[in-house]
Amino acid sequence: MSVAVRAGRIRERLADRPRRILDEAIGIIGQRGYYGFSIKELAERCGLTVAGVLHHFGSKDRLLIALLKDRDERDAEAVWRRAAAEPAPAPMGPEDVRRLFHDAVVRNSGQPEIVRLYSMLRTESLYPEHPAHGFFRARDAAALEMFERLVAPHVAEPQSTARQLLALMGGLEELWLRDLERFDLVAEWDLAIAALMRPAPAPVG
Repeated sequence: MSVAVRAGRIRERLADRPRRILDEAIGIIGQRGYYGFSIKELAERCGLTVAGVLHHFGSKDRLLIALLKDRDERDAEAVWRRAAAEPAPAPMGPEDVRRLFHDAVVRNSGQPEIVRLYSMLRTESLYPEHPAHGFFRARDAAALEMFERLVAPHVAEPQSTARQLLALMGGLEELWLRDLERFDLVAEWDLAIAALMRPAPAPVG
């Protein structure tokens, strides 16, 4: 093997390290929460030293935020790109809106580790001193704004409906995580959103 090829492979492995660190962190934090995981354990799982992990992320807090942002960017790319577009394209019809939410829930149903991670961190971060407190506050505000914009043409109370949809998504996911084998997350979501987005009755007279 030539020196150039060997050097190229080393660069590839080094470039893959942040991705591997984040993937390993998902499993640990999803099981134990932010306060229950250590950089030392993460480093051991990745075959690195603590200094090696911190070289890429700087600190435990910065690693956590990098992980959350990475997952949100992946989900946005896969599902929410059109909905988050600014300026917004032509308003979606009600079926299109329900399909967009359906696709997001289908994606979540295929990655229980990620959903568990977010569920645990969302609860932990209610404490204002938690390093992800600001992240989740901003994330919820952005989600509510997008949800409200999506449903506004189709419901009587778009702001209230957006809040209910966000709460519904988190609540159903928690029930699903407790009973993965018997709880059909996608089916329950489809039934619930159909009821929430039922058109308001036309005024009489």
